[in-house]
Amino acid sequence: MSQNLLFVKHGEEDGSKLPLGVRVNARGRKIDLVMMSRLPPPTIELVKAEGDKFDRESQLVEEALGQLSARFPRNTETSHVLLKVLVLNKLYATQINDIDVERVARHIAGLGIDSRLDAGSPDAVDLIANVKIGDKVRNNFSFGTKYCSWHNPAAYAIYDSNVDACLWCYKKQDSFTTFARQDLRYLGYPVFLRIVTAFRDVYGLKSFTFKQLDKFLWEKGPQAKELLKKRSERANAGS
Repeated sequence: MSQNLLFVKHGEEDGSKLPLGVRVNARGRKIDLVMMSRLPPPTIELVKAEGDKFDRESQLVEEALGQLSARFPRNTETSHVLLKVLVLNKLYATQINDIDVERVARHIAGLGIDSRLDAGSPDAVDLIANVKIGDKVRNNFSFGTKYCSWHNPAAYAIYDSNVDACLWCYKKQDSFTTFARQDLRYLGYPVFLRIVTAFRDVYGLKSFTFKQLDKFLWEKGPQAKELLKKRSERANAGS
């Protein structure tokens, strides 16, 4: 073991009480264990393993959504779109209010969106996501990415809170590209797609589709959230 990483007991070396998560190493330096904690490098082997785990745990849900999309691939019949919106909203927890599901379905059916989805056009996500409900426009961004992904999984990257946390955690660790955290959610799908594409390219993951990358990001999301939470708590405690 490297002498620099040989930790002594909490506060033992100088007799003082150190903050939670801080240790003194053999050279007398304070080491923040939380800040040392990192997500593992997203290697090809790890991405594949996490994808296999996702497939085992989510097989029934994925099969149900896949069969529904295959049965109703087009988006011109409102009744067909309504079924897809209803099931996707429930199974993928996209947080559209039940009372608004029909409005969202009518919105999608009126877009003439199929040619864009077939081509993997980035603007399809924001067109689907932004729905006028009452006198306000609601941005169902996560839903929009998921709806598009289920029609063209190779072309569309999925956004949700797990993906958000994971990308931000890797950005803080490795600076794989430049962005602010709010850029992931609030600057539109083309910006989000640029960030996910940079993640794929920088880490040498071009052999994976966006759907496969999403499985990895979703699986590592809870760990990323915990790391970010602990780092925030440490920063607040030290301020």
